[in-house]
Amino acid sequence: MSLLEQASLVLIPSGYKEDTVYSVIPSNGSGDLSFTRASNGTRINSDGLVEVCPWNLFTYSEQFQNANWTGGGNGKPTMTDNFAEAPNGTFTASKMEAVSDAYQLRQNNAIENTQMNLSVYLRTNTGTKTIQLFLNNGTTAFSNLTVTTTWQRFEISGTVTTLSGSGRNGLATLEALTSSEYILVWGAQISVGLTSKPYFPTTDRLNVPRLTYQNGGGGCPSLLLEKQSTNICLYSEQLDNAAWTTLGTVTITANNTTSPDGTLNADKITAAVSSFISQIISGVITTVYTWSCYIKNVDSVISSIRTRNALTVQDANINWSGATISSITNITGVLNYVDVGNGWYRIFTTYTSLEAAQRTRILTDTVSTTSLFIWGAQLETASYASSYIPTTSASATRIADACSKTGISSLIGQTEGVIFVDFDFANKADISGTVPILLRAGANQAYIYISGSIFQADLLNGAIQCSIVGAIGAVGRKKIAFAYKQNDFVLYMNGVQIGTDTSGTVGTMSALTVGSYDSPGYLLNSGINQAILFKTRLTNSELATLTTI
Repeated sequence: MSLLEQASLVLIPSGYKEDTVYSVIPSNGSGDLSFTRASNGTRINSDGLVEVCPWNLFTYSEQFQNANWTGGGNGKPTMTDNFAEAPNGTFTASKMEAVSDAYQLRQNNAIENTQMNLSVYLRTNTGTKTIQLFLNNGTTAFSNLTVTTTWQRFEISGTVTTLSGSGRNGLATLEALTSSEYILVWGAQISVGLTSKPYFPTTDRLNVPRLTYQNGGGGCPSLLLEKQSTNICLYSEQLDNAAWTTLGTVTITANNTTSPDGTLNADKITAAVSSFISQIISGVITTVYTWSCYIKNVDSVISSIRTRNALTVQDANINWSGATISSITNITGVLNYVDVGNGWYRIFTTYTSLEAAQRTRILTDTVSTTSLFIWGAQLETASYASSYIPTTSASATRIADACSKTGISSLIGQTEGVIFVDFDFANKADISGTVPILLRAGANQAYIYISGSIFQADLLNGAIQCSIVGAIGAVGRKKIAFAYKQNDFVLYMNGVQIGTDTSGTVGTMSALTVGSYDSPGYLLNSGINQAILFKTRLTNSELATLTTI
């Protein structure tokens, strides 16, 4: 029997929906974990692109009676949800009736300066009917459709420049639809990009897990778990907005190339020597900030990046070799970067402010008039760069992720067992008073956590029964297993035994928390590749095998 076949619960992030991350073992739903995040977030999809999660911007995409769907023109069509079989075989298709043309079914979620795609599944119960599909109030795109008795996915796309009618998107009737001759509607979706994405069903669009592929390239994703963060840099993708100021000779060409999200929305900045673009942002004195943005070279040799205020300056030069960063010359601060593909880099620097006004500056070159592409600017109160949070006229907040399961005492070993976690240690832990939890089984029973430069496995049963400590080491992928049994405890990391303890008893456990503790301040702030529970204590040889990279 393989090690995985011995496990009582296996979480390998692959399947998910709103509120849920599916377990692989057991497969009957009893091990599925609850997920919460009361906001949007971004992830890296399997193509290596930054993507809003969930990508379907419509709420209640199969529930058209819901108040989030409003009417227009002559009113809202009469919608009867769960009326017929949908394309996926479920009884979730909605019936649409209207006494005449010019009835609208819509939501306002078009995004300015963004390429967008709108799609919906339609069919009639008899004969053919005509209906209109419109994007951004029909200003960006619309199409008069002929709907037949066969389910079809209809779509339109275009670039939203200026919002029209508050950015309305949806369907408009072109003729009467009666109780005997009607249109069935299912699976409405609007997403960023000109090409339709696979349909993703939504309700309130909250609590959607982020399965991220880090640098793309397919393979297996990890479950991204991060603390709450706010991007206070305004118009993060629109550098031609008045929130950004220029000094000297600067030309900003909006939407000039494809950005890291795969759409044509990255701006080109051309500047003469000693000319730059910047934004002044209100902040708080003696606060740790991290500045980040995506940058791609056009023809610069040396680019200057600065975050500063009156009393402190973080200044660095990016040295280019064509489209490649050859090195970073850190002058008064530390600038780091990561290659995100297609010539794009995400650069980031962390500093402590000494005055309220935070100033960011991007200079295209120190020697001649040259150009850069810039996208996705972010300033956040954090000691590391978190996942990108898009903004327009106001700051935007991503709420903390949380993943847990209660009432699973049958899946957790009560007298002996193993908790195992495979995760990406990216040195993202905010060590200012927080302890990122990797995996916790039971109410303060068995858990693995990181604190500064060490990781630790504890088992409690009224009082601490076992505590084994090891050095977390360099950043990178880590596999950690903590085995417990009365008077028999051992901790392994990456195939190596870290320590043992031969005294202690095991208490009753009934819950599992992945990547966090009860408090939202105790978060891993990274990606979980795999989490496993065993109801028996594996042998040391098996633990070494399980944790070997």
